[in-house]
Amino acid sequence: MITARDSIDNHNDKNLEEIDIQEFSVEVYPDLRRVKIDFLLSSFLDNPNASLAIINQDGEVITTVNIINIFSQANEITLHIPYGQNKPGIYKIEMRLFYVLEETSSEKEHEISLKTIPIKTDFRSFSIQ
Repeated sequence: MITARDSIDNHNDKNLEEIDIQEFSVEVYPDLRRVKIDFLLSSFLDNPNASLAIINQDGEVITTVNIINIFSQANEITLHIPYGQNKPGIYKIEMRLFYVLEETSSEKEHEISLKTIPIKTDFRSFSIQ
């Protein structure tokens, strides 16, 4: 299994750090169409990114959001469940933390590619009744 530290080390950027998800909670609003997500990260120097997805009971992603250059350890976001998708059942929130690095090509001097370096993935479940 490749860890976040292995991924970071393999990309020759020792300044990147592994970040922990210290707290991660989910709360469904009374309208059953919005989901509040709170998360707390360990301290960091290089701003990470996050991808959050709500996954329904059939394993389908029904909504996503990307947060670029997180600058605070404590974060709160509300995701909206699309109309008609808030059926009773158990849902999952998937949170992936990652870095994005720019790499220039030695063959093509004006070409820049972006590489995603995974840090950590975590899940929480919630239900809609």
